[in-house]
Amino acid sequence: MIRRLAIMILLMLPVAATAQDFPRRIDHALGTTQVPARPTRIVTIGYHEQDFLYALGIAPVGVHEWFGARPYATWIWADQARQALGGRPCVQKGYEVDVEWVFLQKPDLIIASFYNLDPATYAQLSRIAPVIGAPDGYPAWGAPWQAELRLIAQATGREAKAEAVISGIEGQIRDLAQANPAFHGQSATIGYFAADHFVGYRRDGGGNELLAQLGLQTPEIFDGLVQANGQFSVSPERLDLFEADAVVWLVDAQTAAHIRAMPAYGLTRLAREGRSIWVDEDLQGALSFMTPLSIPYALERLTPLLRTALDGDPATR
Repeated sequence: MIRRLAIMILLMLPVAATAQDFPRRIDHALGTTQVPARPTRIVTIGYHEQDFLYALGIAPVGVHEWFGARPYATWIWADQARQALGGRPCVQKGYEVDVEWVFLQKPDLIIASFYNLDPATYAQLSRIAPVIGAPDGYPAWGAPWQAELRLIAQATGREAKAEAVISGIEGQIRDLAQANPAFHGQSATIGYFAADHFVGYRRDGGGNELLAQLGLQTPEIFDGLVQANGQFSVSPERLDLFEADAVVWLVDAQTAAHIRAMPAYGLTRLAREGRSIWVDEDLQGALSFMTPLSIPYALERLTPLLRTALDGDPATR
């Protein structure tokens, strides 16, 4: 109910862009792009930008699927907003950008704010339509969602709406942090497992940043371990690095069972005291997307799970 109300409020916020607001020059990580007129056919080629557009009251005509195989590449937290706008975008599947597919959508703006676009592909796409890359001044995949939303809003003339959305979400986070003083001073982090190794993330990246805003701190050592992509990998023998007061595992049920069966996992506080949070697919997606629509959904579901994990009682359900 809270999520539905929040989405409807976002969609009802006024739209301030007019034809007089353009042309615009937009600075981003790949250069400066001129947007000659208010765009009406927007294609997103990053992995989550559709959520940002829906939050701004814009329906894209083409989107790039990340994972999950959801209709229109839209997950549960954004589908009501998509439907309210009548959005039925074409979906490009696969991790690489299909330039021909983009051309066929006849876009007047291409958004790649969550994609590590190389200069050659950027040049190709720029011959089709103006292209907006990631926010400038951040590592690849590392821009805060607020910076990304403001960049997309600038390119589409929706700055006032973006600020209202940001204010609402930041207020929700502050309220939850104040309502859960037991979170403050405890440690928590996001974890992942791939093939034969555990994956961790820097403290200010994605879900870890959200945990920090709730008062939970990712171990400082993580920042010294990460590579250029903001991640690090360790073998199961170094699972001790994840010995936090709570760990949110972004893994499927099969992988979760595999981790729980590891002898090394059985020796951890995570196992003995029930401090692991095993999320379902929708919450995993929300914490991976980290968008203006997925964050309120994630907060609503994650907060009670954190309370349960942090109490250190394995009998708590």
